[in-house]
Amino acid sequence: MNWIINDRVNNQHRDFVKKLLYYGGYYSLYEKLHRPSENRLLILMYHSVVPDRDQRSQWYRWNTPSQTQFEAALITLKKYYRVMSVEDAVQEIKSAGSLREPSAAITLDDGYLSSYDIVFPLLKKHGLTATIYLPTDWIDGRMNPWWMELTAILDQGRITPDTIALLEKIMGLSVGLTVDIFNQPAEARKRIMTRIEGVLMRKDDSTRNRLLQELRGALVEGQFSDARLEAPMTWAHINEMASHGIRFGAHTCLHPNLSYVDLETAEREIVESKRIIESHLGTEVSGFAYPYGYDVAGYQRFRPILEKHGFLYACTTGCSYVDSASDRYLLGRIGVPLSTSNAIIARTLTLEYCARP
Repeated sequence: MNWIINDRVNNQHRDFVKKLLYYGGYYSLYEKLHRPSENRLLILMYHSVVPDRDQRSQWYRWNTPSQTQFEAALITLKKYYRVMSVEDAVQEIKSAGSLREPSAAITLDDGYLSSYDIVFPLLKKHGLTATIYLPTDWIDGRMNPWWMELTAILDQGRITPDTIALLEKIMGLSVGLTVDIFNQPAEARKRIMTRIEGVLMRKDDSTRNRLLQELRGALVEGQFSDARLEAPMTWAHINEMASHGIRFGAHTCLHPNLSYVDLETAEREIVESKRIIESHLGTEVSGFAYPYGYDVAGYQRFRPILEKHGFLYACTTGCSYVDSASDRYLLGRIGVPLSTSNAIIARTLTLEYCARP
């Protein structure tokens, strides 16, 4: 327990120092000294957003902001950058050779219902837009994402030293928990989720499904319920958002790990996702986001497919800014701290924007 308390105290000290440096003018000076010669685009990446007091699902996504934290990021973005869609920013770079102003774009992957219930009202409130990438089989109810099943397994499973040892054996990894953390069940589940999710996302579909079955057998006693913690948006939601200027991009149909599929299968997944979204919205889809997004070098083989079918760009999860030298089909995105502090969020944005190539 003591190390958890110490960790929280250290985080508070670090946040205090960050705020002190920001309000003392350090980051303003840093930006003047390191500001690049060409305007850049920062693409922010999110998945879902939770209500401020939603204890039911706070533990299961380590990088999920609360409603207040997400709004704080929007306010900070508006203060320091021109906020626009990825589509418009990439088109401006393509047409004019560079961006006219320092810019930022907001993206969300997967089409969680919170994109409509929480994100959409906040975007309208602040006059902003975003791009949401849809795995169409989830929207259509033909699949349930594997990370939802993993969440249900950890939510219903027994988290004890014995089951952790069995879990580590199945996954071939060390979760890295001490006995003390079992007094913090939500924290334990969050750390386990982060470790296992990071491993499973890099597996082929058959291996991942086998490991999930083994985990369920090891951790869950009695009847298992795979009810979703969060549902996807409906096409009615998506059409309403599109009518207010929210953009939508393709994210495949089944959300496969494209690193493990052949080009024919990948092309079918990419093109069918685009076709389905276009058929519902009646507008062209020009953006794509790679599921999982970590295999930046491996995704280069999909460029001919994306160009052939009229995609303007594609996003990875690689952390980087975007400028005229960026590969349009391997765009990087960044995350921001889960904070309500303008100083802490602005510090991260400044460091990312001024980062050296």
